[in-house]
Amino acid sequence: MNYNLNQVLSKSSVLSVLSLMLVLPGSLWADSTEAVAVTVAPVKYEQRSQPITTSGRISHKNEMRLSFKTGGLIERIEAEEGDAVVAGQVLATLDQEEIDAQQQRAASNFRKSAADLARFSQLYAEALVSLQVKQNAQAANDVAAAELQIANFNKKLSVIRAPDAGRILRRYVESSELIKPGQPVFLLASNKQGTVVRVGLIDQDIVKVGMGDPVAISLDAYPGREFSGAISEIAMSTDSAAGTFEVEIMVDDQGYTLRSGLIARVEISPLSGDLQYYIPVESVFKAMGGSAVVFVLDAEKSIVHAVDVEIVEILQDEIAVRGSLKPDDQVIRLGAPYLSDGSLVTVVDSR
Repeated sequence: MNYNLNQVLSKSSVLSVLSLMLVLPGSLWADSTEAVAVTVAPVKYEQRSQPITTSGRISHKNEMRLSFKTGGLIERIEAEEGDAVVAGQVLATLDQEEIDAQQQRAASNFRKSAADLARFSQLYAEALVSLQVKQNAQAANDVAAAELQIANFNKKLSVIRAPDAGRILRRYVESSELIKPGQPVFLLASNKQGTVVRVGLIDQDIVKVGMGDPVAISLDAYPGREFSGAISEIAMSTDSAAGTFEVEIMVDDQGYTLRSGLIARVEISPLSGDLQYYIPVESVFKAMGGSAVVFVLDAEKSIVHAVDVEIVEILQDEIAVRGSLKPDDQVIRLGAPYLSDGSLVTVVDSR
């Protein structure tokens, strides 16, 4: 849990005053040339990662909107929402009367153009027609062949078949409806690639996560049960509407039915983190605008040096900072408000 910095420092200052009054009752009025009683703590230089919590919606990795290539009247709907389907299964069919007529017209034009091409080729061989006449016949035949190919293709796509085994999530139309080309008829979830959660992360968090980072997932639909997952995709650009980066998390469903649309709360545990200095909250002095001062002990001379640091993150009882510190430094924990650069100190407690 993070705390407000002003609250943390206020508590720390009170603690510092009370501790010094208990240890050295007269130290608050000590002369500047006298050693100030202080406690110290080691600087921690560690690579840590803080969990990132957010929420998103359960969906299937591969969800497909199925539609007809051409418009027309729906003759049959052969699948309902929730149905499990197999690859190649017929799901819906358009009325074939108009489609068959278009295919027959294209086939007839192709046969006529092919016959014309054969006749004009023979006449050209006998020098009875010009080369241009033969070339025009060839062009007409090529056009007729392309139109027949289109008609055959449209005929093929006048039937919707399941491209993969999966489950029908939505059915958008009814039998006997007149639909437009490309209008969705079904939403199909493929069984091939499993279930995912998609979440949006802000720019400060997206730089912390990586492929394969572990994720803990909880769902209101299954109270008390925790599902595991891992990051499977990370967007390289923001969603222009939300201003966040989409992250996809592959979910281990443990054999449970995770319906598309369920709200999921996730906790991402980044595997990588930056090396940071961590110091006790009581060591921070004169914090302002994200910067602060800490006092570093010079044990040989029994004096302290003031060091400017940048506050990176406030934790429960520590603060992550950047600055001119060293991993083996010791910072003043209690007594900082009574020090300045070069002050003489006496360490009374190093715990």
